[in-house]
Amino acid sequence: MTPNDRQGFPFSSMASPLIRLSHITLQVSNTQKTVTDLVTKYRFRPFAARGLDGTSPRQVALRNGGVVFMVNEKSQETPPIPPSLIYDWPVPLPSADTACNVSYEVEDLPGLCRRLADEGCHLLVPPTELCDDDGSVSYCVVKSVVGNVNHTLIDRTRYRAPFLPGFQLLQSDDVSAEEDVTSVDHVTYVCPRGSTPRVIDWYRRCFGFQHFPLSSGEDPERGYEITGPQIGLRVTSIECPGRNEVGKIVMGESLPQSGTNQIDQFMRHHQEGGIQHAGLATPHIFKATSALAQCGVLFARQPPSYYTEPQKRAEILSAGLAPQHLSEFGILLDSSAGLAEKNGKILLQVFAEPLFSKDSFYLELIERRGAQGFGEGNIRALWRSMQDMMEDLSQKQQEGATSH
Repeated sequence: MTPNDRQGFPFSSMASPLIRLSHITLQVSNTQKTVTDLVTKYRFRPFAARGLDGTSPRQVALRNGGVVFMVNEKSQETPPIPPSLIYDWPVPLPSADTACNVSYEVEDLPGLCRRLADEGCHLLVPPTELCDDDGSVSYCVVKSVVGNVNHTLIDRTRYRAPFLPGFQLLQSDDVSAEEDVTSVDHVTYVCPRGSTPRVIDWYRRCFGFQHFPLSSGEDPERGYEITGPQIGLRVTSIECPGRNEVGKIVMGESLPQSGTNQIDQFMRHHQEGGIQHAGLATPHIFKATSALAQCGVLFARQPPSYYTEPQKRAEILSAGLAPQHLSEFGILLDSSAGLAEKNGKILLQVFAEPLFSKDSFYLELIERRGAQGFGEGNIRALWRSMQDMMEDLSQKQQEGATSH
């Protein structure tokens, strides 16, 4: 009997066991710096924490709209010693600061864990229950097949408080504060060359993800290849049909080419792959980029030719927007996102600077005006803009080292 013949499989005939994306975890060596950057530059608000008294590694939850990041202090413990982190598993030391856990809310955690065990998955933390006066939460932590990426699966259907047991709610959480983002639109992994089909199969078998084509007739085994000067990229996307709050997963591999690109540089610190960036949905990308830029966020810029090229300029104007307005913050527009949609649906995107170092995790703002896919023009331009930003950061670092 194959795994797909077991009771409850295949997931393609039923809803995914995942309900929604709960939060993304960052494990860092300097918790205070990362929290400060998220607060002062990206306008996140701390709303729950543990370990602030020094009795355990610090874990701080921050929110902007519907997006939650958990910032965990890297534990000095080395598994198999039971980790003092809760709802997570420590990354090996030493390691680069990293985004390494995408947590999902689920129902029927025991049944899902049995299915994962049947699939041969490694449960780093078995089903565990934590309780307080507001009820109980059950969770487990499963290791994915991508590098250091884990998934905490949380059943909070019997819990009434805003976050999770074990965390102290902070008075600094201002629920009336202005929100820039609403949800995690997608999480992008960098994968070793040739590994994407195996990754897709694992997410299909375990969580019911299905191939989401980026181009008409796309082969899920090959994905969507983009080649050209200074670009060699294979991109594949998956989703849980009918579960928009889960968000998409996008996987990128570099193609053999001359020169080192951003994916190869990321792989130097994540040799088996990892989370490269998170796309955060915003209802007002112009308002959000303006506010974050005023707080000190650096966005990847586009060359002026992107906005003056006749076809792109006409595309922008037909959407009722001004090219100079987009160019102010490097915002990209694509009106063909989602299998060549030509019905007025558009996609707006921009990348921000890496959060930890020039080769690490970064955030993307994305506004969907009806478009559900990822346009080829945007993928190419985003790649080039991020490549230019990384090269510029490298040059500035070298100049800084020389001046000292």
